[in-house]
Order: sequence, then structure tokens, then C-alpha cells
Amino acid sequence: MKAPLFALATILPTLAGLIFPILVSAEDAEKPWAWRGQTIAEFDEGDHKGPDWSITNDGVMGGLSKGKAAFSKEGIMTFSGTLSLENNGGFSLVETDDINRNLSNDLGLLLLVKGDGREYQIRLESEATYRGQPVSFSGKFQPKKGEWSQVKIPFADLKGGWRGRDLPDEKFNPAVVGRVGILLGDKKTGPFKVEVDWIRTYGKGQGEFTETTEKPADSPKANGPKSLIATAIDDGRFSTLKTALDTAKLTTFFQWDNKLTVFAPTNEAFAKLPEGTVENLLKPENKDRLVAILSHHVHAGSKGLAEALSDGTVSTIEKSPLSVRFQDGRIRVNDATLLQADIECSDGIIHVIDTVLIPKPERKTLLTTAQGAGTFKALLAAAKAAGLDAALDGKDDLTLFAPTDDAFAALPEGTVSSLLEKKNSKKLVELLTSHVVSGNVSAGDALNAGTAQSLSGNELKFEIKEGLFTVNGSVIRSAGIDGGNGTIHVVSSVIGFPETDCCEEDCEESCEENCPANEAAKTTQNTKSESCESCPSTAAAKVETINAADLIVGAIELGVPLYNSGNIVECAEVYEDCLIALSNSDRLDDRTREMLGRVTDAGKQKDPDTRAWFYRHALDRMMQLLSARS
Repeated sequence: MKAPLFALATILPTLAGLIFPILVSAEDAEKPWAWRGQTIAEFDEGDHKGPDWSITNDGVMGGLSKGKAAFSKEGIMTFSGTLSLENNGGFSLVETDDINRNLSNDLGLLLLVKGDGREYQIRLESEATYRGQPVSFSGKFQPKKGEWSQVKIPFADLKGGWRGRDLPDEKFNPAVVGRVGILLGDKKTGPFKVEVDWIRTYGKGQGEFTETTEKPADSPKANGPKSLIATAIDDGRFSTLKTALDTAKLTTFFQWDNKLTVFAPTNEAFAKLPEGTVENLLKPENKDRLVAILSHHVHAGSKGLAEALSDGTVSTIEKSPLSVRFQDGRIRVNDATLLQADIECSDGIIHVIDTVLIPKPERKTLLTTAQGAGTFKALLAAAKAAGLDAALDGKDDLTLFAPTDDAFAALPEGTVSSLLEKKNSKKLVELLTSHVVSGNVSAGDALNAGTAQSLSGNELKFEIKEGLFTVNGSVIRSAGIDGGNGTIHVVSSVIGFPETDCCEEDCEESCEENCPANEAAKTTQNTKSESCESCPSTAAAKVETINAADLIVGAIELGVPLYNSGNIVECAEVYEDCLIALSNSDRLDDRTREMLGRVTDAGKQKDPDTRAWFYRHALDRMMQLLSARS
């Protein structure tokens, strides 16, 4: 059983997300998950390898509602259960894990559903946060009772909220979508059931949407041309292409009425690929690559051969352009030969080619991921000055503890500019390599190991302080970001400075004034003189002061993945540490602190699993109390 998460749609990210909003790299922002609309979930057996779905009931708030999700061999998700209003309950939610999607080229969600007459909500998380937690953006829909129907939910209609509080000023950003969920909270008791065949998006420039449960009949008008798909099927040379489109879930998007130009590889073109290539591309785990290849053959618009030759290049849905030119007496499309041009269809044009066009995959690295995030400009500038940007873009796996721009800005004035000077290049290299560990080190592995040696040779110490995960005193704000050739953990402060000579001579007189470690917390320097014991360079960086709500959020976001991975004792300890810190906090009144102390003592008498849940419920109730006071 997975650990409970916060009420409503605020299921907290796993350790890979922690407090920071989901970061979308430049590569992901351009990724054509499915052109002319995107597939969020199809639920087909064998293809349901993407987002996992989990249930959150109002039990996290003391309620008694029960919900469950079941997936059939026919590719249907059934969300059912019983809604209860007892103990201030009244909701059940089924939601994906992190999906990290860019839906900026779409206008909204499209669902094929069969309901029970009750009103449901679609819920999405974006980059907006409230008190350190994701804001939920919701839109209501009421599927027809006992009848399949398509439901269209425009992004423009979504409203922001957090744990029952309306947040009308929060704006949904479709470029950064972290989760999608369906919630029932209509304040009506009793059983509920809604079936979902698929969840997709509809996009910009895709023509008028017609609500229907049937695929539009492909009947030519006045003996005119048929659609692209029908023409390809009738032709007989494109059966492999049609199979690939079906596998990638792209065929349905030819139902829209805007024009397309398809550079269609023949069956022989697919057969020319290395043995096993087509079979591998058709596997569910390779769907993203298949979508990229297919969308590399499609231009959004109607473009005849004469216009394509005149332009010289043709843009594609995949974003990489195609070169169209005369060469050696033939018309070439990239490396393919054009076999037949300008096959007119009712919704576009087909150009037949003899070779499958393979786009070059953009390589994702720590460097490109940090560049795409936009919050590591100072770090990237320093890495470039030190000549370390090549390592971040290299083939070796690395783990980067990345200070944000705010972390560098918090250093004393002139510190960064001084480090960037050529004479201090050695110190800069040592500083930056103190933030890098060889290999892919997950947050869980780091916490279990306790220490790790950085590339500079300095030791990094990982521990939980006041309910927060820290490295050498710097709070890890977001962990486990995939950087392609490694992992990024976002830290709240610059971990340390390289060793300096300021304390080597005349320490007692000048250390206080001149030692750079006195200007910012220094956790990695080894002092050279015993008389420098008073120099702040020997002291670990202090955990930054946070308020009670942030402390609770941090503890839960660290505890949930520990519990879900089977580390129940560690989860209980994290929650206990948080309760102890709260009971000692002068930010809370005496009565509240006394109550938290009693709860902590009571939990110590229980077994680890019961203790973890007991403490978790206490933290959730405490968050309720803090929300009510705000």
C-alpha cells in the first residue's frame, strides 16, 4: 500500500520532484509526444507502460470514502467506489504519477468516457505552487450515464485551487504539466463509477471539433479524393506505415479537418531498415521514438512538390526540416528518392519516398537540462569559465548538486565575480567539482550511504536535519532530475569554497576579516591551522530557517518515497523528527507545541508501520490547522 498524500489533487511529487516545480528541459519542450494532439493515456494492455495511476481518498484527511482503479484487457480504466461525507470527507481521486508533459501546442483535454450521471472533475498540476505545494487546476464534466461519449475540457476553463481554497489568480501553464487526474467530490454520498477509454489532447489549428463516439465515415464528396489514410490504405504500398501509425496512436488524429503533407515511405522503404528495426520500433517502450520518426515525415499544411522545391526545405511536425532538391537527375528528400509526387487527398497531399527518414535524436545531457531549466545561469557561467561545461555535456555519468541563481546571489557581493577571475581559476574548479560526484547517485542511495566523495576530493555528507534532506548543510530542494548523462539534485545554497591561504599566516589577526569562508557557510574546507578554530570555515552551513508549513511539506515529500520503497522505519523517523522540530518551534503557540509533543510520545509506543501512519495523519492535521489560521 502506498503512503497517503495530501488532500484533493495535491499528491506530492516523489523524491525525484520534491519541492521544486517540475523542470522541463529544452529537449522535452520540443518532444512530439503525439502530433495533432497528444495521447495522455490509452490503457491498452501492453501499452500502459507510461504513467502509473494511484488512488487518493479523503482518508488522508480523516474521511471514509473508498475508491479504486481497475484496468481491463479491453483497454478501459474503471474508477469506482463509494463516496462518504463523514469526518469532513467527501472526495476520491485517481491520478497519474509525474508525466512531465509539454502541452503548449494543445487547447485542452479530450476524454472518451461512460459515466453514472454524477459530476466529475479533471485535475492537472502545472508549475504553479501554493505554500510549496502544486496548485490543482480543475474543470468539471458530467459524462452521460451508461453511454460512451466524448468530453472536451478546454485549458482556458481550468480554475486553480489548493485543498479546497480557490486560487483565481493562479494561471495554468500547459507547457509544464506534471499530473493528470479525475476527482469525484460532488458532495453526494453513495456508489460511483466512471469508465475511461482514453485521455488525449486536442490542439491548435486542428479544425472544428465534433463531439462523437464514432470515427467519421470516409465518404468522398462528389467523387472527389479520399482522405490521406483512406488513400494510403487503398494504394497498397503503405501497410507498414499504417501499422506504425496505429501503434503510435496517431491514426485517430487524421480525423481533424486541417491539411497535412505526408512524405510516405513504402513497405519496401521500411524493409530496407536494419533487421529488427521495425519490430523494435513497434514495441510499447519505444513509442516516443516511433512518434518522432513518423512526425518527421509530416508537414502541417498542404505543400505540393513545386512549392517544396522552390522553398528548398519543408518544416515537419517533429521540428527537424526536410531538404527537398534536385540531385543527380532525381528529386531527393533528405537521403530518400521521391518516387511519386502530389497525390491529392481530401485533407492534404502524399509524396511517395523510397526510404524511411530518421531524425537525429537530440542528446539530453546535464548541460542541456540545466540550460533548459533557466534557473542555473550563474552555475553555467561558472562552469564555462572553468572549462567544465564539456564534462557536463560528456558521456560519463555524473551527479550534480546544482545551486540555483538565488543561491549564488546570496553569496557576499563580489564573491562570484572574484571567482570568475583568471587568477582564481583553480579555486573555481575546486568549488564546482565539490558539487559533482562520479556516477548516477540517487537521493535514496546518497541518504543510505551517508557520505560520498566529490570530484574535488572533498567529502559530501548527507543527512536529515529538522525534517529536511541536506548535503553538507545545504537543503536539497529538488532531487533526482534526469539529466541524460547523469542526475541533478537542486540545492538551496552553494556547498562550499575551495581551500584558500587566508588562514595559513597571521590567522589570529586577519582570519576574521579576510577569510572568504567567513562570508558564506563553508562546509568542505580543511583548515591549515589549529588557531583557526574560530574561523567560520570550520563550521557546517546551517539549515536555513523555514516556517512550519514548509517543514511539514519537506518532511512528507521525503517520507513518502521512503515508505513506498519499503523503508518504513526511516519514513517514521523523518515524520518524528519533523514533529519534534515543530514542538520546539517558537513559531507555534505553547498549546500546539504541547499537543505535538504528546503525539510524538504516543507514536513511539507503536510498531513502525502504525507509527508512520500515525505521525503522517498528525502532520496532515497540523497542515489543516495552519491553513485555517492563514
